[in-house]
Amino acid sequence: MTFALSCRTVREQRRIVAIGSATAALYVVNALLQHALHGDGTVSRTGYAWEALLYLLVTGAIFWSYCLILAMCRRGQLAQRGARAWSLILPCVLQLGLAVLTPQLSQDVFSYMAHGFLGTVPGHNPLTDEAEIARATAIGPRLAAAGWDAEPGMTPYGIIWTQIEIGIMKASGGGVLVALLLMKAVILASSLGTALAIWSFLGRVAPAARQLGTLAYLWNPLILVELAGEGHNDALMVLCAVAALAASAAQQPAISVFAQLCGALTKYVPVLFVPAQLVYLWRTRRSAKRLLVEILIAVLVAAALAAALYAPLWAGLHSFDGIAHRATLVRSASPSGAIDWLLRRSPLAAAAMQVTVASVSLPVMAFIAWISSRVRDPASLARAFAWISVAYVLVASPDYWPWYACMPVTLLIVADTNRYLWLIVLLSVVARLGAPLDLLREHGLLQMPLSRGGLTGLGTTLPLLVLLVWVLRRVRRREGDAVPAAAPHVLP
Repeated sequence: MTFALSCRTVREQRRIVAIGSATAALYVVNALLQHALHGDGTVSRTGYAWEALLYLLVTGAIFWSYCLILAMCRRGQLAQRGARAWSLILPCVLQLGLAVLTPQLSQDVFSYMAHGFLGTVPGHNPLTDEAEIARATAIGPRLAAAGWDAEPGMTPYGIIWTQIEIGIMKASGGGVLVALLLMKAVILASSLGTALAIWSFLGRVAPAARQLGTLAYLWNPLILVELAGEGHNDALMVLCAVAALAASAAQQPAISVFAQLCGALTKYVPVLFVPAQLVYLWRTRRSAKRLLVEILIAVLVAAALAAALYAPLWAGLHSFDGIAHRATLVRSASPSGAIDWLLRRSPLAAAAMQVTVASVSLPVMAFIAWISSRVRDPASLARAFAWISVAYVLVASPDYWPWYACMPVTLLIVADTNRYLWLIVLLSVVARLGAPLDLLREHGLLQMPLSRGGLTGLGTTLPLLVLLVWVLRRVRRREGDAVPAAAPHVLP
């Protein structure tokens, strides 16, 4: 029996290594295809069509291998020490490999450099100057040579990320390659830190799901490509949100609130989680006085940090112009885009934008209040975070890009990988399939309406419709089985 167990363990180790090696090869091919799609716009339409088809096939194969790994974990085939170690080490190596590559499908990391460089030039301010101004500075030709041709406007990010940008550009001496590696190092550290936070949270809340949840994050193709590969700063925001969950589960209110506020000072989305977090902290308090003191300490420390970081760049309320501009609606095939399109052809055309914002924001705010009121324990807190992020990205967000899905995907993994695996995979797949559409528009192969419509339709409208069908089916099933006096219980 011991011999049979040993043989099975060896087979499982070999299988996870084989799948990991095949996955790594697929990512190499995927990187080459992304580079080909990036190209210089001189490839024929037929050539691009073949490259796009191969991209779809390779992406499908990558997700298939992702599902194989999770299936092995669910069957207990990665429970033994050797197989478990390989399953954790291999995706970390993959992230490291992707981190040294130059982004192909997004130029955000170069925009980070432009923002940061403006912070090092006397007379300029990344909070009030549009990033395009960097083209006329010393770094402009270097960024252009690296392929930066976007027009991102003023920074929409929080002061923590802005100061990280400035610090990296100072440390790099304005060198694009060095700055790229430093940016990727911060993103990679944040992503791996998120995996540790997931391991910690699930270890306290759902030990049986700890390995599955951690692997579901580490191996997820969306996380690997958009964070380690493309270098999006969502990694730091996601780390703060999951760290806040882990600290809440560990009964550390001050750390939990501080982590959440740091996330909001990186990108504003984590502000939406605060109501659910405060409800949880209040309902699990040991002492009301002690809780209030800890929250006050966290808020004061975060405020002091924000004040210290804003001080060198402060320009009054204009310091928030970039964030305010980020709230402007973009015409697309998203729910908000569809509502805006209808209103512009109605008697309410003059107030179309305001009515649209209200029509998507108010329901999401009501949903946040409802789901926050249902928080009782760490598990329900994680579910609240997950569904709030899903509601924001699919309904209330003024725009959509593939990396926006990183937050809801991560939080769904933390909430319950087994239960929400279908939605995790759906959000990840549509994000990766839509990733090249904007690049094809830049090369003149797609018109703007088709590019933005395809991306937002895939990324938001399609998952939202599928989710609504899922919710309706659950409601009908519960109505058929429920006792008349039972309370409704749908999403969580």
